[in-house]
Amino acid sequence: MKAYAVIPARYGSTRLPGKCILPEAKTATGKYIIEHVYFRVKEAKNIEGVMVATDDRRIFDVVKGFGGCAQMTSPRHNSGTERVVEVAEGLDPDIDIIINVQGDEPDIRPEMVDTVVSTLSEDAAAAMSTLANPITSTGELNDPHAVKVVIDNNGYALYFSRSPIPYGGQTGPDAGGRDVFFKHLGIYAYRRDFLSKYASLPPSSLEGAENLEQLRALSNGYKIRVSVTPHRCHGVDTPEDFKEFLDRYRN
Repeated sequence: MKAYAVIPARYGSTRLPGKCILPEAKTATGKYIIEHVYFRVKEAKNIEGVMVATDDRRIFDVVKGFGGCAQMTSPRHNSGTERVVEVAEGLDPDIDIIINVQGDEPDIRPEMVDTVVSTLSEDAAAAMSTLANPITSTGELNDPHAVKVVIDNNGYALYFSRSPIPYGGQTGPDAGGRDVFFKHLGIYAYRRDFLSKYASLPPSSLEGAENLEQLRALSNGYKIRVSVTPHRCHGVDTPEDFKEFLDRYRN
């Protein structure tokens, strides 16, 4: 099955505006955050190409400036998924799988992209695939910005939450439960024929309660296959995250 990666990127972040093209990252690391993401994804073996989807001309110009592919999308979209859908509609009809990689994940690895593609290709029952890490600290388990996922015996997501799930989060992995606590990583592979249907589904009450878009799929009975990866990502959502990214790079 042929796959294509789309990186939705917006300028307006309430906690860190313009984070994917902050000039401090270019100065300190030689690349903008979106540039790190783009070229790491481009190294994946199981994809035909990469496109940044944005509604901001500043991001578009930066991506074009470093030689990347970018497409201006509608400013009326309510989510990154809707931007991905718009790009997917214009791709070659022989593309079967669309990957959604967040534009603020500079630690993404090409192996992670290849994993979600191969997982979805090999599982006819799944409409989507994604990744998770074992949680190794109670602090991470209780952090609402670290989304948790509970996985069934067949590798499918049972539920995603910002709360520490399953029950026992106060003691958590530090008490020896490392095999049941997982952090969700924000990368998705969709079957192309499912993607447009998914974006057009009405938001579910669970999605609204958790502010997690992937719950729309579970609420409507679609299966999400979850692969556990040893590779970790540290998204850049806040000024503190940005400082930590620069520090990791320097070290």
